Amino acid sequence: MGDDVPPGWTQIATLADFGTARQLVVAYGGLSILLRKLNAGLNDGLVALHNVCTHLGQPLAGGRVIAGQIICPFHGACFDLRTGAALSGPAVLPLHRFPVRVDGDAVWVDLSKRPSVFPATSIGQT
Repeated sequence: MGDDVPPGWTQIATLADFGTARQLVVAYGGLSILLRKLNAGLNDGLVALHNVCTHLGQPLAGGRVIAGQIICPFHGACFDLRTGAALSGPAVLPLHRFPVRVDGDAVWVDLSKRPSVFPATSIGQT
């Protein structure tokens, strides 16, 4: 993003941090952020989600991802990775999504709007 970084945008990771994995959990500013590649490359993009299920506040990291949906590993709530929409219960509220950009190797996330459903949590990296 160079020297013209808009307010709220923060570099939280690099593509190299992923290694061969398709997801990465980053603890930053009191938040646990789940970064997820939508395909093996980055042609389809990268999403950044608050790593907290809106059902009971459990982490989503480690949940199965099938056809662009992530399933909470604790109670089976299903969310659309692109929109954050809750697709099946027990969750009914959408996930908080952060705008994300990739600039070279740097992964930038707009943290200006914080999630409001659950308090900020810091969950270690997976």
